[in-house]
Order: sequence, then C-alpha cells, then structure tokens
Amino acid sequence: MKTTDAIPVTLLSGFLGAGKTSYLNRRLLPNLPPDSLILVNDFGSINIDAELIEYRDERIMQLSNGCICCTLGGSLAERLAELLRQPVLPASLLIEASGIANPTRIADLVRLSPRLQLQELVCLVDASQAERHSRDPRVSEVWQQQIAAATHLVINRLTTDLALPPALATLLSGHPASIEKEAGAAISPAPATQVPRFTRTGAWQSFSLNLDQPIDGDRLAALFAEYADVLVRAKGIVQRQGREGTEVVQLTGGRLSWSSALRQPAQGQLVCIGTGVPRLNRLAERLRELAGVEAGAQTALA
Repeated sequence: MKTTDAIPVTLLSGFLGAGKTSYLNRRLLPNLPPDSLILVNDFGSINIDAELIEYRDERIMQLSNGCICCTLGGSLAERLAELLRQPVLPASLLIEASGIANPTRIADLVRLSPRLQLQELVCLVDASQAERHSRDPRVSEVWQQQIAAATHLVINRLTTDLALPPALATLLSGHPASIEKEAGAAISPAPATQVPRFTRTGAWQSFSLNLDQPIDGDRLAALFAEYADVLVRAKGIVQRQGREGTEVVQLTGGRLSWSSALRQPAQGQLVCIGTGVPRLNRLAERLRELAGVEAGAQTALA
C-alpha cells in the first residue's frame, strides 16, 4: 500500500537520440516542484546527459555503469534505497532512463516501493526515424517496448501536417496512452551508401573517451561514417580544432550535428553506443588515435 506522502515519480524514456534531454529541459523542468531530484542514467562510463540538463540546484544523481533496466538488483535499487534514507526527501523524482532501457522493468521497481508513486511514464518517439527503427533488428524490440509501456507519448520531429509514419501509425493503433504531437526538423537517415544493411552482431556496447585536446571535426565525422554499420549513437561535449569553446556533438540517425554547450567541462567527453564488439573496439582505437589519448578507451557491455 502506498503512503499518502509517497514521492511522485515521472519516468522519461525513448530510444537513443529521440530528444529526451531536450524535452526534459524544455517541458518537464519548468513544472518540477522545488527540491525535486533528477536521476539520470547514461549507457557508458561518462554521463553526457547529466551534463546537458539545465537544473539550477544540481541535484542530479548519476548512474553511468550500464543500463538501469539491466541492473535492478544493483545500482538503481541501491540509489533509490539511498534516496529514501535521506533525512529530507525530494518533493518529486524524475528518472531519465538510458536510450536502450526497458521502462517497464524500471516502472515495476518504482511500484514495488510503498514510498514511491509512479505518476507518468513519458516516452519520446522520433517520428523521422520510425521506419528505420521498425526495420532494424538491433533496435525494433526495445523501441517497441518503450512505446508500449508509455502512459504519455510525445511524437516529435513530425512533418508540419503531423501525419504519423505508417510503421508508427500501426504500432499506435489502439494504444491507450495520451499522445502529444510535435512538428520539427526531422533527422534524415544517412544515405544508403553510407549505412550498410543492419545485422544482429551482438550485445549493446558503449565506450567512452576523455579528450584533453581539440579534435578534428571532419575526421571525426569520417570515422563515424566508416563505422556506421555498428555505431548507432554518439554524443559528447568536445572542442573542435579552430573553434572557440566546447560544443555538443550528436550522432543520431546517421547524421552528425553540433551545437553550443551549456557548460564548459574541464576536458572533452565522448560516448559511442552500438553493437558488434570487434568493430566497435576498432572504432575506439581509431578515435583514441585521433584524439591523442594514451590510455585505452573504457568499455561497458550491456
């Protein structure tokens, strides 16, 4: 039985690159009660998403040791237990799950605690990638799990007429969740010549790099294109050669984008996520050489 003063919990999910952190900053943060807590999970040993959240109180509890839906007996459960032992509890809790998390399992963990009350499970869906995700054997299962679990769906990057792509329309037929549609710039997939046919090559894997010097942006883009058969997502806060300050770099849907960074970290950071251990390990080596990093890239398997 839930207590009357149970902490309200909002769970934010969505596949890699769907726009979760941007939505959190733009729509969820302004409505959070004072003294709320944000729990951020990123798949990798460097937590880029936590660096991108605009939260003045900096009450962000970070998990960066793998996907929280896969560590229910460990990291997430321990952090929630730690949270509930604090003398002053947060007014609300917002969990941003990793892009490859199964939110149903996370929601079940929240529901097990009498001191937590799941209010809403929000899922961000990138409409411009729907057809691609539905056909990709590496992605389709978790992508559909995330959508099926949601109580509120935010369909973003739609065309101006807000029409759903066929694959997404079929999936949402009869879905009980409330649906919010947002038009916006689509992230077009890379040309077919750059993205080979998808194959299931192994478990999800990530590697992370700390970058102590500016990086060649053109060579970085070329490496991402060369390894597009195994690289699904990349994000980081880096400095490009010949430019002032740091930038946020994002690889989503096979396209690379750059934007101004909110913060200026002491060193650059880059996280890459994909499948296919041998190829991804080789990409890690190539990126380490490009960045002039002496120590080996850190790697985490899901």
